[in-house]
Amino acid sequence: MDNLIKQTTPIGILLMSYGSIYTMDDIERFYTHILKGKKPPQEYIDELRDRFLAIGGKSPLNEITYNQAKKLQNLLNNSMDNSTDNSKNNLSYKVFVAFKHINPYIEDVVKQMENENISKAIAIIMSPYYSNYNISDYFKRTKSDKINFKHIYGYYDNPLLIDIFYKRIQALREKIISIHGNSKIFYIFSAHSLPEKILPDPYPTQLQFVVNKLVERLGITDYVFCYQSQGKTKDKWLGPDILDQISKIPDEFKIIISCPIGFICEHLEVLYDIDIEAKNYA
Repeated sequence: MDNLIKQTTPIGILLMSYGSIYTMDDIERFYTHILKGKKPPQEYIDELRDRFLAIGGKSPLNEITYNQAKKLQNLLNNSMDNSTDNSKNNLSYKVFVAFKHINPYIEDVVKQMENENISKAIAIIMSPYYSNYNISDYFKRTKSDKINFKHIYGYYDNPLLIDIFYKRIQALREKIISIHGNSKIFYIFSAHSLPEKILPDPYPTQLQFVVNKLVERLGITDYVFCYQSQGKTKDKWLGPDILDQISKIPDEFKIIISCPIGFICEHLEVLYDIDIEAKNYA
């Protein structure tokens, strides 16, 4: 890393996320890009529009990613030697944001980095899990003849990630116990489903690793791991589905803690699929 710091241009950090709409007018182009240029049926567009309206008109995912980028850039540059000039025009690290399915698209940001003479960069996929189905595309879209990219991905087993999941769940559990006493709690761990045709794939094993670590640390036995947010295709998707699992929870449990460990920040699949659809179903 010391050799990288001595270069005259900053080291680039590229944060890559799935992305979401900025306004309701973005729904059709966003959905069409997800389907690789094929316009979705109007009923699908209308359904997606209704879901975004139900959570306030947009997802906070893009804003959260930009905020993460800002904090990361400040953290990296402030950690340098105090004698280093970290002014806006003389950064040691510069963090960029790119999205998979909406602007700024990954390819466009890579070109921007090239134009700013970035020669070395670290590309970070914001999902901690790796699947050949939806993650390998990020690598292809960061191809550059001018930038030497190093990729960070598949960090599901990082102790800091496990620790923050644990702290969030434990804090909620303590709050519930303080209000409801020793009422029995059931825990639902969930992640975004993918088509079964991806198998064999590391994705399910990585998720189960995180669940096992959390269950052991929390000391719980009343739980289930399942999938949510299945896509609208004819393919069979990974299961069991979260709604099916909710219907099987014994009546003795009056409290459910939802633990969407497949995600690291709020967006549509949490704010609608969990907070509205799954909650209303329960």
